[in-house]
Amino acid sequence: MLNLYNFFSYIFIPIILINLYLRLINKKEDKKRYRERLGKTDYNLKRSKKIIWIHAASVGEFKSCNLIIEKYYRDFQILVTTTTKSSADYINKYYDNKVIHQFIPFDVPLWCSKFLNHWKPSLVLWIESDIWPNMLKIVRDKKIKSFYINARISPKSFNKWRNLKELYSVSLSTFNKIYAQSSNDLERIKILSNADINYIGNLKLSNYIENDLKQNKKKMFSIMLASTHETEEEKIIKNLKQIIKKDQLKLCIAPRHPERIVKISKFLIKNKFSYSLDSNQKNNKEGIIIIDSFGKLDSYFNKSDIVILGGSFVSKGGHNPVEPAKYGCAIISGIHIYNWQNIYDEMLKNEACIILDNIENLKNIVGNLFSNKTLLESYQKKALDFSNKKFFDNETLFKEINLVLN
Repeated sequence: MLNLYNFFSYIFIPIILINLYLRLINKKEDKKRYRERLGKTDYNLKRSKKIIWIHAASVGEFKSCNLIIEKYYRDFQILVTTTTKSSADYINKYYDNKVIHQFIPFDVPLWCSKFLNHWKPSLVLWIESDIWPNMLKIVRDKKIKSFYINARISPKSFNKWRNLKELYSVSLSTFNKIYAQSSNDLERIKILSNADINYIGNLKLSNYIENDLKQNKKKMFSIMLASTHETEEEKIIKNLKQIIKKDQLKLCIAPRHPERIVKISKFLIKNKFSYSLDSNQKNNKEGIIIIDSFGKLDSYFNKSDIVILGGSFVSKGGHNPVEPAKYGCAIISGIHIYNWQNIYDEMLKNEACIILDNIENLKNIVGNLFSNKTLLESYQKKALDFSNKKFFDNETLFKEINLVLN
């Protein structure tokens, strides 16, 4: 199966190049750095330290690596690869002095070999779900120590990989250690692979330590719509429209993909809502604020009474509920939460969140929370208490990494 995949990767080179060209036209690739997608680089590396290569597909995966980067960047050269332009912008803005960023090459053996021959990493840390069979085969052939950290496979991806079980299994054989993101992911991966898999917690929650953060009683925003996807803003606001206008509630919206802001704005105007952008400093007077840049979520969580998490009212798997929980927000989510199922299950047991199986119930739930201050504060406190758990065993991870590096 791998040989067949290898063969077709060469056959499809013309299509890959055409796609790259189209992505450049649509500004989805960096025109100054597109050669990195072909295994080439203009970066002048001064090889004075061992290289740890971290591959994280996009911004979310990269953010989870902060614990690892902070631990090792002083003594080792950290090379980070991603696939998206937005992740490159984020890394260059916030981590430029700590890591080298490159775009991972397309999964063609020739380009993958060029990349590995140039960088020569001492350790590979592969994050989450971005499986590249040819690249992993070459890593395996070169006998480079590799860990698959926060390994994840969604129910949808699981069904796809079942038809390519042999390819998935041989790809995972590259890794010396595999740590699943959740117990559910562990079980799904075990069905597809004979690899030895362990669970030491969720790396995305590794940066959360117990805090003495007191609930912010002076919340600026009644409701925050966080990490919302296509159509979710419309569904949520249409259900809450009456309450928002009657009680003059102040909202902030943080779409998962900021490029959708124009579409969101048109919807708000059509429904006679006034709004402004976070980048406009004169925004405090408007009823709705749209967050139009990265790195602002925490500050808005801290200002919000209720956070409605997106990616859960459409089938995207939901988003991290612990982030708003640590700021004492009452949390509401839809039922499509398979990416965070274990965490949500625990939160439900502790009455630390609300899961809606029907968005039509949103109006009543929100109305009850604002009419019953004791109930609202109870959900906020239980969410904050839950966020103080230890979610990741970083000692075990560091021990295994140190065994390789030393």
